[in-house]
Amino acid sequence: MYKMIIADDEPAVRRYLRYIVNQHNLPFEICGEAADGKQAVQLVDQYQPEFVILDINMPVLNGLEAAAIIREKHRDIIIYILTAYGQFEYAQQALRTQVADYLLKPIKPDQLADTLRKGISSALSQRIACQRLQRMERQIAKDKPVVNRQKLFELLKNDGDNPQTLPLLQRISAKEDFFPAAVLSASYWPGSGSSHMEGLGKRLLQEGVELFGGQAIVTSFSEELVMIFNRWDYDERCMLQQQLEEWEQKYGITFCAAVSLVVRPSQLGADYKKAKKKRAAGLFWRQQGLLVIDSAVDGSAEIDCVAVQKQIRDCLLERKPDGAKKAFYQFLSEAKERACQPEAVHAAVIKIVNKLIEKYAEYIISDKDASLLRKKIISEVNQASSVAELEQCLYSLIDSLESKLGSADQNSAGQAVKWAVEYINNNYHKDLTLEQFAEKLFMSTGYFCRIFKKHAGEGYAAYLTSVRLEKAREILLSGKYTVAEVAHMVGFRDASYFSSVFKKHYRQSPSTLVASITKAGS
Repeated sequence: MYKMIIADDEPAVRRYLRYIVNQHNLPFEICGEAADGKQAVQLVDQYQPEFVILDINMPVLNGLEAAAIIREKHRDIIIYILTAYGQFEYAQQALRTQVADYLLKPIKPDQLADTLRKGISSALSQRIACQRLQRMERQIAKDKPVVNRQKLFELLKNDGDNPQTLPLLQRISAKEDFFPAAVLSASYWPGSGSSHMEGLGKRLLQEGVELFGGQAIVTSFSEELVMIFNRWDYDERCMLQQQLEEWEQKYGITFCAAVSLVVRPSQLGADYKKAKKKRAAGLFWRQQGLLVIDSAVDGSAEIDCVAVQKQIRDCLLERKPDGAKKAFYQFLSEAKERACQPEAVHAAVIKIVNKLIEKYAEYIISDKDASLLRKKIISEVNQASSVAELEQCLYSLIDSLESKLGSADQNSAGQAVKWAVEYINNNYHKDLTLEQFAEKLFMSTGYFCRIFKKHAGEGYAAYLTSVRLEKAREILLSGKYTVAEVAHMVGFRDASYFSSVFKKHYRQSPSTLVASITKAGS
């Protein structure tokens, strides 16, 4: 977000400018509004904004006078003059004050929005980048050979082609012949019996500088240890591997480290990004050891989770939560084998979570409870830093849903069957399937069949058939319809099949029944 001050003696104009910023979702925080030029200068001194919009015709100090004072004290602020005065001399004076643009009222919302976007993307970004580089160079010149963490971070986070990389590394290392050969990104997770975690990052950094400072630049970012080696060969690799193992034994931790070979110093940021990405994936999957990479490390960008969604849902329908957990574990194992990136796995798990909760919300839990549960689980998923933590997130969801489903089963299995029976009695003529009822009640077909037989006294298919045959017999006895018409009226698609089932049930064919009725009537 960028801070902005608006100065205009008309409140309606200030409201209009604020409205434009909000409507176009511009990244500005309007931290102050002024009704005169003097107040505008005071607000700029107080809030140190990056942007100022000034009207010319204001009391105490006009906009041009205020702009001159602001420019003298704050060289980097971007100033816009917004005014109804189009005279050339005003524009000239504004240019001498180095304003970014001279805008005439009334200004269209899109025009102002475009102007502000240009200010953000060009002038401001270039100015900040220039200031950052100047500050970095001034500070690096004062640094000792031990790397300045923040400045190296600024250097490495730029993954574009940066011709200043090599000179900066040589200043940081205090070696004119320093030439990066490899970059290491390493991190660790504690063992079950580890008791040395407090302050461990600082100790590892200190020991790393003492051990490798002669041939590498060593720093750390949070819990990540970073080394830029001046040379990289078999001996260097063996020494590093041995040291990682010693640290693991000494502190009761497990290391995951990735080394990316450097071909061009100007692209060190991109090489570091590869190592960091590989190390982050290794940490997520709990891969131990030293991984040396010299190519792209992109795994699957998107994971198809439709199959596992169905597996988990089917297991829950069958009231088999352990089966659902096993399906998810297998899904994660396959994702690990394919070297899927953690962000892709997180996205897939969020899809699974949303799908499961969506189904339960429809049949088992309220929309409000579903919304709260979704927020809780997705928050946990996003915070999961390892596959084990991600696994526990979904296991927790499965347990929670199974608990709710078990409670619903215990309280309403009989009620569900009662509803199904009533529905069949009223809709026997429709195309009713077992799958439809199971879906409505969020049950598997097998589970629905079991509870139906338990509470209704006979199986679903047998009950549906008996209801249809009973209704068919009533209609046939009226003598108004043919056998084929009655068959379709009670839900049988095939008249021959209807006759066969009817005869088996009543030991008399429907045509015989109709004939007997006709004979009796005559």
